[in-house]
Amino acid sequence: MKKKTYNVVFNDETSSNDKGFKESYNYCMNYIKSNNGTNNSYFKDYKNGTVSIVCNETGETVYETNVF
Repeated sequence: MKKKTYNVVFNDETSSNDKGFKESYNYCMNYIKSNNGTNNSYFKDYKNGTVSIVCNETGETVYETNVF
């Protein structure tokens, strides 16, 4: 069975962007934890929106939190 990969997706009322990751769940979670609340990458643009971890194979959102 193929190992699942995950991407980080940003959303707010008007737009959506993703990082294009094909990484492990833990990699994505660590990326969010270490960058949320900073001005790195899309975190600056999506304050008050959400950031999610989405499975590339199924499209399922497996984690979501607010961007602060």
